[in-house]
Amino acid sequence: MKKLSITCLVLASLLAGCTQYMYGVPQESWDRMSEPERIEAIRVYEQDQRERRQAAEERARRQAVERERERARQAALERERQERIDAIHRGEGAFGELIRVRLQGGEIKIGDRHHHYEPLTFTIADGETRRIGVADHKGRAVDFTVTYAGGALTFEGLRFPYERRWARGELYTDTGTSGPLALRGVDVFVQVHDRSSRFEREVPRLVIRRDEPPVVIRERERPAPPPTIIVEKERPKPQPVTPASPAPVRQTATQAPVGQPSNQAPVRQPAAPATVRPPRTVAVALLAGELKVQGKKQQVEQATVRIAEGESRELTVKSGAETRTISLHYQNGEVFINGTPGKGRSDMRLRFDKDWKTGKLYRFDLKGKVSLDKVEMKVTGGE
Repeated sequence: MKKLSITCLVLASLLAGCTQYMYGVPQESWDRMSEPERIEAIRVYEQDQRERRQAAEERARRQAVERERERARQAALERERQERIDAIHRGEGAFGELIRVRLQGGEIKIGDRHHHYEPLTFTIADGETRRIGVADHKGRAVDFTVTYAGGALTFEGLRFPYERRWARGELYTDTGTSGPLALRGVDVFVQVHDRSSRFEREVPRLVIRRDEPPVVIRERERPAPPPTIIVEKERPKPQPVTPASPAPVRQTATQAPVGQPSNQAPVRQPAAPATVRPPRTVAVALLAGELKVQGKKQQVEQATVRIAEGESRELTVKSGAETRTISLHYQNGEVFINGTPGKGRSDMRLRFDKDWKTGKLYRFDLKGKVSLDKVEMKVTGGE
């Protein structure tokens, strides 16, 4: 019974929602009305609609007036704020209301990689926000926003509260941010300034330096020279010495040995110069490099492997959770990276150098089955 009541109530609501109206009167009532009653209903309905429209127009007019007043009030506040900022830059502010900021060193991220940039210096007043344009050589541009308000300098989520040491200048070294530009290794210098020059008031712009990649000259692979065999000439055997017959007179102690003049000192042959030969073992150390992981370049971990003459080893390259493998082969004073002398061309060959004794550093980009940028590899000779 209860379910039937609920069903009837729902049906009645649906029927009421579907009821048609004529000038605000339900259709059933409209059909029973006389002509004068319908005329009166139409007049009342139109009057009510006019009043509704007039009320809506009045509300819209009042809201427009309020918005215009608010815009005017905000514009006046902005003018006052800008006039105060201009006065501070002219040197009319209190001590500490104008500071001079210098960014230098480190890198800034544009797009999917970090770039070096030219040092940037600008002034900023209390209550001011400066937008610094940043663009790389490909034309990709972003804004670097710096704000000095509430007694603190802020940018990229980093906050530097005002300090008394700013009077003489304070240097914040190796600064990094977590914002979109991801600054790293930046030196920030902040100092209280008295007034801004014309050049300091210009819109600051951060210029990206275009770093040319190191040039790696690779020689065409040459066949290994055959081993050199040195054949010494057969020396003549010395003639046998026939002992002299004993004489009745003893010889003096100053008599020279047989076959050597008594008045000349023995002549020594000069020693041959020592030849620097490749070591039998070398230690190959991967010190730095960038590995592309999911479209982003990450620094690799350091790793070292020792290789003997004629031996092949694998060097594991790690960057976070990613792992790559580089094959190394050492033969005839050359380190072959991802290749061997008898199996075609290798990705990189490091030839023997006398500096291997103390360790020589190589910088290059590795392309091939394992791609690494800005590689720093050190080769140190063993025994």
